[in-house]
Order: sequence, then structure tokens, then C-alpha cells
Amino acid sequence: MSLLNLRAPKHTHSDRLDRWLGAGQTEVYSQMFRDWYGPPVALAGVPGAVYVTGGGEFVGPIKGGGFANLVDFAEQRQRRVLRNWAERQSRTLNAGFSSLSDLISEATTGGKSRMLTYSKSPTTGTTAGNAVSAWAFGALPSTGGTGGTSGTGRKTIRTTAGALRFDNAAGGDQLHLTTWTGQANAVSSLMLYDRLWDMTYNHATSTSTAIDSANQPDRYQTSVLAPGNFVAGEITTALSATAHNITVTYVDQDGNAAEAAAAYAAPVSAVAGRAPLVAGNWFVPLKAGDTGARYLTNIAQSTITSVTGISNFWIGHPIAMMPFPVANVPFVLDGINSAFNLQRIYDDACLAFYTPAVAAAATITYTGLIQLVSG
Repeated sequence: MSLLNLRAPKHTHSDRLDRWLGAGQTEVYSQMFRDWYGPPVALAGVPGAVYVTGGGEFVGPIKGGGFANLVDFAEQRQRRVLRNWAERQSRTLNAGFSSLSDLISEATTGGKSRMLTYSKSPTTGTTAGNAVSAWAFGALPSTGGTGGTSGTGRKTIRTTAGALRFDNAAGGDQLHLTTWTGQANAVSSLMLYDRLWDMTYNHATSTSTAIDSANQPDRYQTSVLAPGNFVAGEITTALSATAHNITVTYVDQDGNAAEAAAAYAAPVSAVAGRAPLVAGNWFVPLKAGDTGARYLTNIAQSTITSVTGISNFWIGHPIAMMPFPVANVPFVLDGINSAFNLQRIYDDACLAFYTPAVAAAATITYTGLIQLVSG
């Protein structure tokens, strides 16, 4: 994930951000990241370098919102505007491309561009504010289904059913996100993330499930890369109405073992597709001071009496957040000259989608195209 590399980042001009995204959308992001423990997360669809941080604050410069907004931008000659920005910033590209001309050459004549199409229709459940995973829903990519075996889990990679399929970069090159075009049939936000590991968890089986390290993730496993790794999941068989608490134990970003997150209440009578988290949360809060989880070592439950239901628990790393402030309008993430600045996609990344919060109960359909270029 791209990190904000500033000693004292300035707060984003709030009026411009509200004008660009809409006040309602900025408030949603602010609430979503109120308790975020990881590094700042780059915000898609915003020109400049805007990040949302823990506490729900926004930092970094915005190069729009003075007189226009994201909807205006979507209705104009998007690619011409992006190309003009790119020409002014051609010397600031990340490693892998010597210049904008080099990137264009690699994408057009070098055969190093990958176009990934998607169409996902997750059911959001019955309560506004729920986090919803698109993993268990089709149609493109296919349904992800259940996670790895309880007690061990599995590493998830680009060929895992449910992941966006792509070819790894060859010849020592690196893959980078350059463009994400998408739309939704309802106001919402969609996260593109790298799913590192997952495991099936039966809420009715045991009050303590130890997890061995045989299948711990390979990606984002150093003290530099692990910050931002978050624990979440999706319910695959609806949970019963019996209240129970869950405690997740994990290895933190620095490799410290047996770190226990605070116990939290699992949602009761929650439907399949929803995250096994309380409304308003999209990640399991970690122990105070921790900024990421490398892998899990145990999941404990307060009781199994009269509890039924099955979930996948997983570890993910956020790559991009795409806002959809207006229904049925296509929006474009500029991965070259925004806060993402050619966000790297690691070899064998299991690219998947997650909706951290929804405004209303519905089935939302997301469609679009993601472009990756290697260099």
C-alpha cells in the first residue's frame, strides 16, 4: 500500500474535498476510518494525494474541488485531463518505469498491460452500515466459496477461486495499478484488496480454535509491509440469534506472537455475505499500538451453546478505495497521478473486493475494468 511519506502532513482542504466527493461521502469515509490502526490509506478518485487516516481525518493536497466535483469530472473528457496531469508529473513515477513515455510504451507496444474486468453483486444484508464481502458472490470473478481448513487455513493467491485472474510480471518487472474504471447501481464504496490468507470457522464447534503456521501468508510479512494488514471475513452460513463474543489472537506487524485483540460481539442473525463484525466495523480492532497482523494464531469464542453459523476469517491488505457518490455513473481512478502513484501489485496477489460500509440494505452491483501494467 502506498504510504504518506511526509513528516507533518497537512489536512486536506475540507470544503474542496466535500465539493469533490460530496459531504455525505466524506462523512462515510471519516466514520469508516475513525478507529483505523494502520498507515494512511490512499483515497481513489481524488486528484492530488489525499489519504484518510486513523481518527477519520484526511491529509494531503487535493488538486480539484475548487469549482468542479467528481461527477462533473466523470462526465468530461476524463482521459485527456488525466493525460495532462501525467505530463506535468512525468518525473515522479514510482520505480519500474523511467518516465510516462516508458509506461505508455510498456502498456501499448510492450504487451505488458493486463485488463481485468469484474462484475460483482454482493447482498448487503438488512442493516445500513454493515461491511459486506463480495468474495462469496459472482459472477466475475467466480464465487470464492469457503476458506481453508479450520485450524490451518490456506494461502490465497491469484489462482484461488474468487480472485481476479492475471499473469505475474516477467523478467524481473513489477506490476502496478494504472487505472480503475467502475460504477455501481447505488451509492457506495468499494475496496480492492489483496487477500493474503483465509480459514473456515464454525461458530458452533469450539470455544478455542488454535491455528498453526503451516500456511501463513507470504505477502506483506515484514515490519515495513505488514502495517495495514487487517482481519475481516464473510459469513457463509447465517449466524443464529444467540449472542457470543469473539477474540482473535495474532502475530503483529513486528513479529510479536500471541497478541490478543479485544473481544468483540459477533452480529446475531447475520446473513451470508456480511462480515462477522458488528455494524459500523469493517475490520477486527487490534491490540492498542499494533498497526497490522501478519497471521492469526487463535480464534476464541465466549460460548457455543445454541450458536450456529459458519464464517470465513481472512487477512487482507488494502490497495485502493473507490467511491461511488452517484448511482449508475462511471468513475475513474487515476493510478498514475493520484495518491496511489502506480500502486504495486505483488506477484500472485489474490485481488478481491470488499464493501466496508453500505448506506442502505440492497443488492449492489459493481462493474468495471482494472488495468495493470508491468515494468
